[in-house]
Amino acid sequence: MSPLAVGLVERKYLRRLLGATDGVGVPDAVVLVGSWARGTQVDPISDIDVLAIGGVDIPSPVGRIQVISRSAAQLRELVMAGDDFSQWSLRFGRPLSGRRLWKDLREKLLAAAPWPSGESKLALAKGRLKAAQELLAIGDVEAAEEEARYGLSHLARGLLLEQQVFPLSRPELPEQLAKIGEHEIARALNESLREGAPNRDRLETALSLLASRVSDPS
Repeated sequence: MSPLAVGLVERKYLRRLLGATDGVGVPDAVVLVGSWARGTQVDPISDIDVLAIGGVDIPSPVGRIQVISRSAAQLRELVMAGDDFSQWSLRFGRPLSGRRLWKDLREKLLAAAPWPSGESKLALAKGRLKAAQELLAIGDVEAAEEEARYGLSHLARGLLLEQQVFPLSRPELPEQLAKIGEHEIARALNESLREGAPNRDRLETALSLLASRVSDPS
């Protein structure tokens, strides 16, 4: 993680989470996940996602930091249930602390993990589509674009999982989609990741594409 890309408040929070200040309630492992773990983050869109293992109370996140807290037992249950986020974390997460614990969890759990189902991701994409349509109806194009971006990301992950391709970070999904022949979805997702003012035409195109892939046939 580049220190120049992370704000002062966020760096202080991470030091506190890692136990560099008071050492009270420190997780057994702190793991950087998502696009920051892959070095593919897109400013200002990408949150700084952190997985905390140990079941301790976590201080409220600040800035762009998002913290997911799990005990080792909870992580194990999710991995064995085919949860793609938990498996992604084990595959690609970068431990900031608790490296030995994380290595043990990765080696033990991934070997027996079932392949995640793409159906749950398609269901999430459908929910994001509905939220985006409702926001667009009241004229909130910016919020609708964010929902559409999440919807396209869920759709991308579902399509990749169905093709036995494990999804990488969001900025890497368009290239993965193109490799399995999903060029239209790849272009729409790539467009959604670009900075710029809200664009209603682009949004409507993305929503139409999403609807064509996740809506129930009439």
